[in-house]
Amino acid sequence: MKKMNNYLVTCVFLLLISASAASVYGYNNTNDNEDLVYSYTFEEPIIEKVTVRDEIFDKVTIEGLPNSYHYLKPSLPVKPLTVLLPMGTTVESIQVIPSKKINLGADYNVEIGGNLLPISKITTTKSIVEQSVVTENDLFEYIGVYYSRGFPILNVNLLPVQYDEKSGELTFFNKMDLVVKLKESKISGAFRGYPGGFEQISKIVDNPQIIQSYNSAKKQAAMASAEYLIITSNKFKNYNGENSFSDLLDLKESKGITTKIVTVEEIMQNDDYKVDGTWGDANSNNPFYMYEIKGNPDIFDDKAARIRNYIRYAYTELGTSYVLLAGDADIDNPSDNIVPARCLFANESGLPLNSDPYEEEDDIPSDVYYACLDGNFNYDCDSHFGESADRNDEVEFDEADFFAEVWVGRACVDSEQEISNFVKKTLFYEQTTDDSYLSTILFVGEDLGSAFYFQYGGDYKDMMEYLVPSGYNMHKLYDSEEYTWYPSDFIDELYSVQPQIINHDGHGYTNYMLKMHANSFYQFENEKPFFIYSHSCLTGAFDNFVPGGHYLDDDCIAEVITCEIPYGAFACILNARYGLGSEDSPVSPSGVYDESFYKALFTENIKELGAANHYSKEDNVWRINENGYRWAFYQSNLFGDPNLRIKESGGIAPEKPSTPSGKINGKSGVEYTYTTSTTHVNGGELYYWFDWGDDSNSGWVGPFESGEVADASHTWGEQGSYEIRVKAKNSDGIQSEWSDSLVASMPKEKAFSRLISLFERFPRFSILLSYFSPYN
Repeated sequence: MKKMNNYLVTCVFLLLISASAASVYGYNNTNDNEDLVYSYTFEEPIIEKVTVRDEIFDKVTIEGLPNSYHYLKPSLPVKPLTVLLPMGTTVESIQVIPSKKINLGADYNVEIGGNLLPISKITTTKSIVEQSVVTENDLFEYIGVYYSRGFPILNVNLLPVQYDEKSGELTFFNKMDLVVKLKESKISGAFRGYPGGFEQISKIVDNPQIIQSYNSAKKQAAMASAEYLIITSNKFKNYNGENSFSDLLDLKESKGITTKIVTVEEIMQNDDYKVDGTWGDANSNNPFYMYEIKGNPDIFDDKAARIRNYIRYAYTELGTSYVLLAGDADIDNPSDNIVPARCLFANESGLPLNSDPYEEEDDIPSDVYYACLDGNFNYDCDSHFGESADRNDEVEFDEADFFAEVWVGRACVDSEQEISNFVKKTLFYEQTTDDSYLSTILFVGEDLGSAFYFQYGGDYKDMMEYLVPSGYNMHKLYDSEEYTWYPSDFIDELYSVQPQIINHDGHGYTNYMLKMHANSFYQFENEKPFFIYSHSCLTGAFDNFVPGGHYLDDDCIAEVITCEIPYGAFACILNARYGLGSEDSPVSPSGVYDESFYKALFTENIKELGAANHYSKEDNVWRINENGYRWAFYQSNLFGDPNLRIKESGGIAPEKPSTPSGKINGKSGVEYTYTTSTTHVNGGELYYWFDWGDDSNSGWVGPFESGEVADASHTWGEQGSYEIRVKAKNSDGIQSEWSDSLVASMPKEKAFSRLISLFERFPRFSILLSYFSPYN
């Protein structure tokens, strides 16, 4: 009997260990491999009648969920999931286990995803949409496994509502279990193990608890020797006139940011950045190994590939986080093709662009290639980079990487005067403290034409207004049935209102925006430069492309307003090809990325332009295979300093607080004190908020004087590793960004102590065990 008693106690002990692991890591040991298992419940769908272009449809929604808009497929609610995979694993298989099916009735005519329209100054007519014969019975949509800073992230959409188009039957599952079977995988060389990477990943995944599986590889960040990197030409590196790149780097250094400037010539002369036949081979030393190249690797040894390899080196070895590509990319003018664009391929269905000057597919100049550093973007070695899985000639494999390792911006300079213009405006904005200027935002909407769901761009802009903080002075310049604005009206508004931010929805062309041709922008004399985000077509075509496959001698609008004139914009996000609206829905690709960008600025407190631009993309990876979204993902490039922070309405935020200082190895149940400090340009009192990494915080503590050391204390109740971070606010309530994190570890308790603790919590359990004691 004694053997049985010992066996039972051992089984109970092992059960406790297993249950603890499942609660910490969020997956269950259901077989030899560890599976991720998550459960989701859904509210009952709401079904209502809607009219789309004189036809009545049934619109199906679930509170809190977005709807898909695949071209000519039923528009149904989806649950997008962004799942972090445990360290050293990848996906072997995915299973969705639904609850009992609930019948919602038959004879429904469910709304379908319709056509897209280009936001070009060239007029278009409506196209005819025919009802599809597509039935969607799958329980989930697999998007892919992508890497961010070396962390593998599964993107998958649950489909809780099913529609049989032939019968019109709608069914629904109110509960779904996602089961991800895992297998071993190579750990990406992009994994640096720095706390900042852990913090970034925890913000973008649905299961941040899995990040604990990486704790054994966590290390304190090494001192970055080139956090901010400029890549330019020898000529422009050596320019030492007024407002040079050296002046920009001096400002960064004064803020504690380490910098480096490197030339394209230096990169091209160094064979360390050459791509050879071992690229992607599992036995090579390539830290960004992801898949093997099929065919001739020579297509990966051009200037763009070598520059990208250098950025990989800078990211892994120099601690680079920001990259300014300081050079033009004119395809038809080799002398001005300084930092070349990598064009990424996107195709669309249903665009009414069947004849010149329009196209339904294109290789789009995209600096995503320089920001997202995994893979090679061309698995099948053809002439197109970044193809979707269905266009890959070798295997159904998405060639693109959608998650950024570094934040990228571009200054399309091709002369010393353009450097001076760009740097002058960047420095002005960095150093300004004008409260009224920083509190003003201008929404601009044009008459788009009757082919769009909303004829007037102002209706789309009003959908964004909920994101703008109340402290901003909102101004609007909208076309309507009763009013049409002219370029002179915009100029008057620009000079009198002096907006920090302009958000625009209107037509455009390579040399046309805001109802003005490029020549008109050279007349600008706005005292304070602005930032503009626009849906307009082709205004960011920095290869100078125009429809029909031709290229202009003159530069696009983005280059004019940021580099060619001393006024205009300090930065902008504009489209390299067609901005995309919708015929049938207020939701459109260009509008969705626009909304996510301002969500980053005003809701997520992501103020840096490079980070905010890429947040808008990553926030929508779940719909990358929907019509128009890959296209819009690639084409919305940042023209400006990626490290530049949009300043707060009502004043300037405190500087980023120092990393918390205090005990990094302690004991649970013991109180520890941590300190930090920061400054504010205007001085005054500051308050601090400590996040202890265990779902608790200090609340606002203070006040402390600017520069004074602040402290707060905390006791952790359980073992584990915790990321401690802190933010500050001034007396006006304007908050800083979060500090870098300090990792503090509380030692693991002995397993027997945990067992005793359980017995103390559940005394009846110990009585049960005593029944089997050999002494009874």
